[in-house]
Amino acid sequence: MAIVQCPNCNESISSRHKACPHCKTVMGELSAEELAAIAAKNRVKQQQRLLNWSFVALILFLGGFFYLYWRMPAQGSLEHLLGRAAVFIGCAWYLVNRVILVYLKKKK
Repeated sequence: MAIVQCPNCNESISSRHKACPHCKTVMGELSAEELAAIAAKNRVKQQQRLLNWSFVALILFLGGFFYLYWRMPAQGSLEHLLGRAAVFIGCAWYLVNRVILVYLKKKK
């Protein structure tokens, strides 16, 4: 008995299971075409999730930037530090997500 990944939901299951207990995918009856379709669907889901996180990171970056631009908090104040932190974290998060997306698209 070995632990394997379900091709549909990527949960760990026993190799003796006939169907995944999480998503009810029948394991023995999947053809190569069906496995490829499931893999493509999972890749698209992951890309969509990364795109959503990229937009959240972009909003964080722009929110921090515009806060610093319009409010102009005093240097060294807590507001200034939080604004700069939001800009830095948002920018880094956005760039990491975009690099991962490019990697996933080239992986096809």
